[in-house]
Amino acid sequence: MLMSGVFSFLSCAGNSVSDNDARIRSFSYHFDGTIGGNTHTYTVRVADDGTATLTVEDMRHYDYGEITDTVGSDFVRALEELCVKHNVRRYNGFDKVNRFVSDGSGFSLYITYANGKTVNAHGMNDFPAGFRDFSDDLQRLFEPCCERLYAVARQKKIEKGVSGEPTFIMANFIQSGSSGSDRYEVMISRQGIRQYNYEVRVRSCSGDFFPVGEFSCCTVVPDNEIDWKGFARLVRKYGLTNWMDYEATAEDYANSEWFQLNLSFEEGRIDAMGTLHPDNYDDFRRDFLTMLGKAVKKHGLMQKTDN
Repeated sequence: MLMSGVFSFLSCAGNSVSDNDARIRSFSYHFDGTIGGNTHTYTVRVADDGTATLTVEDMRHYDYGEITDTVGSDFVRALEELCVKHNVRRYNGFDKVNRFVSDGSGFSLYITYANGKTVNAHGMNDFPAGFRDFSDDLQRLFEPCCERLYAVARQKKIEKGVSGEPTFIMANFIQSGSSGSDRYEVMISRQGIRQYNYEVRVRSCSGDFFPVGEFSCCTVVPDNEIDWKGFARLVRKYGLTNWMDYEATAEDYANSEWFQLNLSFEEGRIDAMGTLHPDNYDDFRRDFLTMLGKAVKKHGLMQKTDN
């Protein structure tokens, strides 16, 4: 019984982060979403002087590329404790692929320790026992640091802004609940990008910008007949570069209009969506839909689709 207790104690001591063999020098975790989506890579490197850097690459924010910043020793210690908690060394050598699954997700994990030991594991639609719990804990640990990095990168993107002429406009405004029942779906591009470069679908219950009813058009409009400069003026007037990568949900989202914008320029792009509306939203929406209504009326594009 005494010897059993000693061996148990030594086993626990061997997993303590106070031990040199638990100290991490480099850590790399890659999640593969196969078709993109939430594919991401987290890399942590600890220098000889203890300075640690975190590098993140995330397909959900692919415009940012690789973003890097320093992290504190408390973060590194938490990462080491997490690896001890889940005994990640047992994953070493795992390399399996479930070939019966045509889509799904996969991972790669590579860790080097101060004593020279390593963990090298890979899987595609196949994971070692307990890996899901490890991955969930890992995401919770990295999320605050990642959000900080994303916020800094987003601000740099906003400061750079957009330049040149617009090349593509996708705008959706879809009301629900007490916000109304209007629905506007717009996709306008330069010629040559899509077969039909001018596509608009409208369900107007309010009659605010279009007559009451349902209307649609899907046609080709020459570039010189589209008011690209007028749209660019709206972007500048209402500061839409501040909407870059905006996404927010209203508390009462079921009674709020959902919007989505994807605005591409010769240099730069503005993406925004949500039911919680950013600054100048109402004014931009009004002017944009007013301009759209005048344009489709001028060119006689809209065809009523009511039964």
